[in-house]
Amino acid sequence: MKILKRIMNVLLIICLLSIATVFGLRFYNSFSESLSYEVDIISDTRQHPVANKWGHGTTAMEIVEGVDLIGKNVIITGGYTGFGIETTKALTRAGTHVTVLARDVERAKNNLRKVKNVEIEYFDLLIPESFDAFAEKFLASEKPLHILINHAGIINTPLTRDKWGYELQLATNMLGHFELTAKLYPALVKANGARIVNVSSRGHRAGGIIFDDINFNHTEYNGMVAYAQSKTALILFTLKLDELAQKDNIRAFAVHPEPIPSTDIFAERGVGIDSDFKVSLMRNLARFMRAFNITALQNFVRNPKNVGDVYKNVQQGAATSVWCAVSDDLNGKGGVYCKDSNIAVVVPDGSMAPFGVRQWALDMDSAERLWKICEEMTGVTFDTNPRSSYLQK
Repeated sequence: MKILKRIMNVLLIICLLSIATVFGLRFYNSFSESLSYEVDIISDTRQHPVANKWGHGTTAMEIVEGVDLIGKNVIITGGYTGFGIETTKALTRAGTHVTVLARDVERAKNNLRKVKNVEIEYFDLLIPESFDAFAEKFLASEKPLHILINHAGIINTPLTRDKWGYELQLATNMLGHFELTAKLYPALVKANGARIVNVSSRGHRAGGIIFDDINFNHTEYNGMVAYAQSKTALILFTLKLDELAQKDNIRAFAVHPEPIPSTDIFAERGVGIDSDFKVSLMRNLARFMRAFNITALQNFVRNPKNVGDVYKNVQQGAATSVWCAVSDDLNGKGGVYCKDSNIAVVVPDGSMAPFGVRQWALDMDSAERLWKICEEMTGVTFDTNPRSSYLQK
């Protein structure tokens, strides 16, 4: 009994110290200087927020409340981890049939075992043969594709190249989704009103496209600069894709999900690079953070003064992707960058504000230049003729 009492006393002391530390940090942060994000908003006819009731704390399930999408088909890459799961859950709740593309099929089956109206197909953004196999199977079914969400991604990897020598983050986040979208284009046309959602990031603010050395063959490598390039690329891809696809009644949107500390992207970045133990440890840490709502504790301790600096949980992080996929607010719109379940404003290049899209990511000349580079690097060209049955390669 004495040993048990000692253990309980130690645990009580640890608990009290932890509480004191949390409130001490909260008190300290309440007096610390907050970052100032007073920047000029650049007027833009496209990037103009709409009037709606959603905001930073909106969840994906709130977006689909009362929305009927029975009979609609959805394909999402990576919809089995982090806020990808919440995206899948919300869309199935609205009645859609969701096909989740996964490089780890068994893990996807385990994570989605309680979600109805879901099927899982093998797919790897670095293996074009998997694109061909899945696209041929889906197109053979003659199903229309109403919503395509290019969700999967990695962040801040060490300099790594795929088998063609392409920088890994560009290859995964951009090139793989470019090729997948091209190969599924006939099914998107068949839907007569499809939407494509590309998950980008506010991380694009850290840099644009390095057109003269896109694979860091000569430029000093920085993982976050490479990440920013890949996420800028997704916005430019959205811009050009929307322009080309409008005639087929297809609209494209880029999304910033906001900072989500409890998502799995920090674990997935290490697959094939870090040890299995480290990847497993990072996945378990993310799972722990979600289970005990550590995000709320982080926000309490940090006490951010700007709403854009408030961390989101995975349910909130999925909201903007789902909003872009289903909301009537976006009828007749496209080629825009969205955050907080709304269209984002434009802010000057060089601004580090946690909101808004930078001008370099909205430049059509850059979008067209990137499009040609993607065609050359993947060997795939879009066939946007609605009467075509497949793409050209």
